[in-house]
Amino acid sequence: MNQNILIVGDYGKIFLDPLSKALGDSWTVQHWTIGQSKSNLLDLASKARILVVTAELVYLKDTQLIESLIKAGRQLQLIQVPFSGMEWLDKDWLTDGCRVCNTNQHSEPIAEYVMLGILEFAIHMRLMDRELRQGRWTFGGSIVRGKKHSEIQNKTIGFIGFGHIAKRVTELATPFGMKFLAISRTPKEDPRLEWWKDSSHLDQLLSESDYILITSPLSDSTRDMINARTLRKMKSTGVIINVARGPIINEEAIYQALKNHQIGGAVLDVWYQYASTDNLEMQPSVLPFHELDNVIMTPHTASWTDDLDRRRIESLTKNIQNFINKKPLLEIVY
Repeated sequence: MNQNILIVGDYGKIFLDPLSKALGDSWTVQHWTIGQSKSNLLDLASKARILVVTAELVYLKDTQLIESLIKAGRQLQLIQVPFSGMEWLDKDWLTDGCRVCNTNQHSEPIAEYVMLGILEFAIHMRLMDRELRQGRWTFGGSIVRGKKHSEIQNKTIGFIGFGHIAKRVTELATPFGMKFLAISRTPKEDPRLEWWKDSSHLDQLLSESDYILITSPLSDSTRDMINARTLRKMKSTGVIINVARGPIINEEAIYQALKNHQIGGAVLDVWYQYASTDNLEMQPSVLPFHELDNVIMTPHTASWTDDLDRRRIESLTKNIQNFINKKPLLEIVY
């Protein structure tokens, strides 16, 4: 039986030495990068038993490349994905018996990012700094009449999806005295939550929450889940935070809600169009979100920290070793 591992994508170079060191000479680790030919990729895939696919392929202009890659891998038994979000992969492309796993090593930094967004919308530190640099004492109690900022204690976070990220946010936000609600496809009992209900209770969650955090995967059932109708259910001071996938929130609807100050604001880390390696200067939407003063825009960077590579390397290497040694796999998707 072949002992080939194929790593696809420039980012995958971080896994080459750790995998080679962990597996020794019994496995051949090969690496295909974006500049190489498609025919070479498909040839390598046809001989691979394990495939590691990095996120660059999701954003390539050749939208058929991933499908061709997976279908070419007729000997594949494991596809290991070192990132989250699997909406790009069709289960029907897989050969019988092939398992797919991802790596949920992003919860810690994303939870910190979420807390920063919540605190920034409550305290407005950026605006205070900007005003005082101009000599304007717009905020503050020293003149008694200055603008006041908010507190987050006793405020409620409503989670759309209650997985690794949301659970970590509850751990960070609990010492601040915050409260929590959640909806998901399979609600359970959890003592951390005021309530946890199925997705039919979205309107209730939106109306009762001060901050709404979206962490659910993109699917037919979640696409445009947040739209013009559901946005009207939010509090006028409510802030929506999206660290999942852009199209879960309808693009036009959230733009209009922000432009018209129908809601308090938004923190958006995921978008509707993305830069590519050959075009790094472009807006993340056809709509002028960058002109709005009540949205914090970041370029899909909530988890992109200096410690992320280390955690991904450890997780991916361990899971591939588990596969080889016939031990239980981690983070199985299919």
